[in-house]
Amino acid sequence: MKVVLIFLMFMGVAFGDRDGGPYVGVGYGISEYNSDGLYENLKSDTSNSVTIYGGAYINKYFSVELGYSDFDSWEVDESLTVSYSALSVSTLVHYAFFDDMLDFYAKFGVGQIDASGIDSGGSTFVYGGGVGMRFNEWLSMKVAYDRYTFEYQSSSSGNYDMNIDYLYSALEFQF
Repeated sequence: MKVVLIFLMFMGVAFGDRDGGPYVGVGYGISEYNSDGLYENLKSDTSNSVTIYGGAYINKYFSVELGYSDFDSWEVDESLTVSYSALSVSTLVHYAFFDDMLDFYAKFGVGQIDASGIDSGGSTFVYGGGVGMRFNEWLSMKVAYDRYTFEYQSSSSGNYDMNIDYLYSALEFQF
């Protein structure tokens, strides 16, 4: 998996074509956790989350992105707190308006999700969308929605299809 991530990032940077090629960003938002009924007594299903990402445009309509999202903790009860973090690689499909000032995009990817508080982790699918507004050649801001879906297998109670919905805004710097 690491070799694929390194290859995709290298190809994206080497063949970047959209007014500066590579980019980095940092975002902050709110995430909502759906445990598929495993934790019926969650005190709150929302938490604050942070994301950092980097990528490059392959052409005007496609980019590849490597991202890390850290979802804050969800308290199940006094003895159990669950938190997740995800490392993902995604392909973004862009459609720009108004001389590239307004950018709508859809995101599709895969990644690795890790949990603390429970013995869980594994692969995740990432999909979402958003809109970005470019202020100048190197700075833009976006509002985005990502959904992380993953499966948790419990030896005592079966399989659960969990997901994390993540709504955030981010500042993005292009080189």
